[in-house]
Amino acid sequence: MDTSPSALLTDLYQLNMVQAYLEAGQTGTAVFEFFVRKLPPQRNFLMAAGLEQALEFLQGLRFSDDELS
Repeated sequence: MDTSPSALLTDLYQLNMVQAYLEAGQTGTAVFEFFVRKLPPQRNFLMAAGLEQALEFLQGLRFSDDELS
């Protein structure tokens, strides 16, 4: 049994945006933002960690043949 995460768990909006960018010939570097609507009480900042691992995961994310069919 394959236990790797499925690319189908990606939000449909993100997949539609990828398709739109590719159809428009936009294959350069993309920049995305991360934000939160509301920080917990008494917090004035947010720290993100594990970005290297997240990027590594995204670079290897693929749809299997079964998922594509």
